[in-house]
Amino acid sequence: MVGIRLASAVVTPLIKKLLRAEGAGAGLIDRPQRISSYVSWREKRGLDAADLRTLADRLVREALRAPGERPLPPGEEAGVAAALAVTLHALGDLTLSDVEAVRLGPAAFARRLRAAAPATGLSRDAGLFHDRLVDLACLHIVNLTRP
Repeated sequence: MVGIRLASAVVTPLIKKLLRAEGAGAGLIDRPQRISSYVSWREKRGLDAADLRTLADRLVREALRAPGERPLPPGEEAGVAAALAVTLHALGDLTLSDVEAVRLGPAAFARRLRAAAPATGLSRDAGLFHDRLVDLACLHIVNLTRP
């Protein structure tokens, strides 16, 4: 299985764009919040579908620039980016709370997200690459939404 190594300095700002900006105050809450309440496109002020696709394109591009063996056959970049955008969009449909996501951990949270999204229809290698990007995104989402 191919891993993807990307610096947090590259990934964190991209993943933060998925999430709504915090309002006034410290953002402290007294009860769990649904993960879907964190996504910026649910507010109609944040990301739209084109922005989400641009973000997915950038994640794919950055992952392919990482040192090591190329984990994706040439010509499959656009398909992976499109599938990644659709999978990330499924964050808005999850009924998990932030507490549940943290308890699950990034790997199980990523599995839940992939299950909530439509099938990717990608080749085996492209599907594995997509899954690693989803894992990476979920790691950062769990850390950024930690209650």
